[in-house]
Amino acid sequence: MVGFDEVMLIAIVALLLFGPDKMPQYLRELGKIYAEFRKAQRDLERELSVDTLVSRPVVKPVSPTVIEIAGKLGIATDGKTEEQLLAEIEAAIPAAASDKAVGPG
Repeated sequence: MVGFDEVMLIAIVALLLFGPDKMPQYLRELGKIYAEFRKAQRDLERELSVDTLVSRPVVKPVSPTVIEIAGKLGIATDGKTEEQLLAEIEAAIPAAASDKAVGPG
């Protein structure tokens, strides 16, 4: 962080380099440059936050019916998407159907 002493030293050096006639003009230009820099920084932050929101995938909750069917088939549902559960259910159904078709012997 720049302290008061450093600011005074910079002001004195600038006054000696540019003279009292040019200082207001240079300070105005410096202020404009700083304002443009801050505006560009805000725009970039806004754009990055929008990109982050857009690129984040939307995970829809798993249907209660799918959870119920998976539970009946003995499939763990924790941390899985609905698509993953449906694939596991589809894979488990032929096995469950063949177990019932064979039946006790």
